[in-house]
Amino acid sequence: MSSTSTKSPSLFGRFWALSGKMKLLFLLTVAVVLFYAGALLLSLVNYAVGERTGVLSKMSTKGIACWTMEGELAQPSFSRSSALRSGGAPIDNTFYFSVPNADVRDQLAAVPPGSPVSLQYEQKLFALDLPLPLLCRRRTQFEITGVRLAPALQPEGFPARPLDPK
Repeated sequence: MSSTSTKSPSLFGRFWALSGKMKLLFLLTVAVVLFYAGALLLSLVNYAVGERTGVLSKMSTKGIACWTMEGELAQPSFSRSSALRSGGAPIDNTFYFSVPNADVRDQLAAVPPGSPVSLQYEQKLFALDLPLPLLCRRRTQFEITGVRLAPALQPEGFPARPLDPK
């Protein structure tokens, strides 16, 4: 009695046995999965952590397929050059941010209009505005992680209004 062993082909052998269209479909699927996994992993990395102080100028919900909470913080300009760049163009002193956490959204909603606030943020490597599951968190690089009312924006001992010349 002779026995013939039928050895199943390896995974690599199975790939080469596929038709050309199936190989292309497989390679495209692998590329998309690797891109998605890489973007998800990189979105967890913080590039910088910090705090910005200013006055909230805008809060809005944006999106078509994926809705995110976005905002703008107007920051004071204390530049000696009157906030002008070379060529006379004004510097945009607006801080654009995203708010993925519902608790932080509630804190921002409780801030009285026109009050100075300090926003703690985490800066990510890139903006995530892909309408894909788990990547629909923010449209900017900055995620707000905490909010607190800030002291007045003027330094202590600084006059509130210009002194009257006599």
